[in-house]
Amino acid sequence: MAGLLTIPTGASAQDPQAEVLAPLDAYVVGEALPPIAPGGSMLSMTLEEAVQRALESNLDVQSARLDPVIQRYALRAAQAAYTPTLNMNYGLNNATNQSTSQLDGGATTVSERQTFNTSLVKPMPYYGGRLNASFNNSRLSTDNSFSTRNPSYSSTASLSYTQPLLAGFRADNQRASLQTQQIQGTISDLQLVSRLENIMRQVRSGYWGLRATIEQVEIQRRSLTQAEELVAQNEVLVRVGRATRFQLIQSQAQEANAQQALLNAEIQWRNLELAFKRLLLSGPNDPLLLETINPTDPPLLVDQAVDIEAAIAIALRDRTDIRQSTEQQRISEVNLEVSRSNQLPTLDLSASYSAQGVGGDLFERSSLGGDPVLIASGGYGDGLSSIASLDAPTWNISLSGSLPIGNNPAKRNVERAQLQYQQLQLSQRAQELGVVTQVTAAGLAVGNTFLQHQAAQRSREASEQNLQAEQTRFNVGIATNFELVAAQNAATTARLSELQALINHLNAISDFDRVQRVGN
Repeated sequence: MAGLLTIPTGASAQDPQAEVLAPLDAYVVGEALPPIAPGGSMLSMTLEEAVQRALESNLDVQSARLDPVIQRYALRAAQAAYTPTLNMNYGLNNATNQSTSQLDGGATTVSERQTFNTSLVKPMPYYGGRLNASFNNSRLSTDNSFSTRNPSYSSTASLSYTQPLLAGFRADNQRASLQTQQIQGTISDLQLVSRLENIMRQVRSGYWGLRATIEQVEIQRRSLTQAEELVAQNEVLVRVGRATRFQLIQSQAQEANAQQALLNAEIQWRNLELAFKRLLLSGPNDPLLLETINPTDPPLLVDQAVDIEAAIAIALRDRTDIRQSTEQQRISEVNLEVSRSNQLPTLDLSASYSAQGVGGDLFERSSLGGDPVLIASGGYGDGLSSIASLDAPTWNISLSGSLPIGNNPAKRNVERAQLQYQQLQLSQRAQELGVVTQVTAAGLAVGNTFLQHQAAQRSREASEQNLQAEQTRFNVGIATNFELVAAQNAATTARLSELQALINHLNAISDFDRVQRVGN
């Protein structure tokens, strides 16, 4: 909107011969400055600078940026379920036993046993298997007369693996949790993009809204100047007898209305500036809070080309809310797969292999209960050597299973998961329909607001021409005071309407671009 606003100036009350209203300086939209208190400071800001400052300082943006980081820790927690777990225990037992048989090795026997056991358990991230490795050790010293190794050392190394063959083979709760957290990470990133886009939309809308209120203040200020000039002119005309007292009162009422309109415009400007600052501030101590913002980018009319069909295709492919719904469907598919797996019978295949070894001083007795004779010295290393040589291996393979009889709750869970999945599909179809209508409406709004601005521009030009004509007629005494005031009001209203139509068109272009990428 680059039309010039021609507003008449009046004659001075000190010049009784001056009766002709002269035009004010031409006014071009975009050149007005915001009202600023004496001693205050003004900060000029482009739209790009405002957006960049919001992305850096806005507290909601800073908070939203933490969500993907938080989600990554949740993913790491789910991944930690597959980290190996090392278990260790040490035990010491001292026991004194009284004999109840000639074979007890003495009337009273005292034995001391020390144990040190370790195990490593690792759930496998595929096919639901579980690996278990253990290493158990014990040392026994006793005064039992029948013992052949004293102290004796015993060590066992074992490895076992359990593999589910039905339930838990294709999916299980742990793997589903990990997949869900991975998908949630993608959703969190999409939510951040959506949040940033909506913040930028608020900044753009607030920027143009602030620019519009500054223009409104200027328009109302010039309208007040018109009214004041008219009052001064009527005072001169009343004194020279060319106007009635009623005409003067009428112009004074117009002046009072213009003062009230200017005050309302300034109040609206202050409120919008504060709301706009809220998007840019980093905290209550931000110096920007005390400055007056001057949005320097002029609102320029853009004849935006609109391809609604192409925009719909882009939105259905790229919009963050559609992509989030797709990821939610993936989560539902994971839950459905787990429910189907859980309804199967339990059938686990287990395989284990262990090697055992003993060590310690080896004694021989000439008779039952006779004196021990050391025939070979030994120790803990003997048992380890025996394990390494696989002198005493043991292996085992087993199958175990369970099958619920009667009403199986897992089957009900599958049916529920299937319905939930269907519900999500219907919800996404409804969402896609909403996207189509929203993008279509946004595309139509671009064209409609452009036409509305053209109509408002023609209305403003006609109102200004009518004001000039009424001013000329008033100067030559043909038009009445009432007719001139009405023309002035109509011109002011037309200028405000054209300004608002331009801002609506700029916001429509911004919204049309936004709805192709993010939702509300």
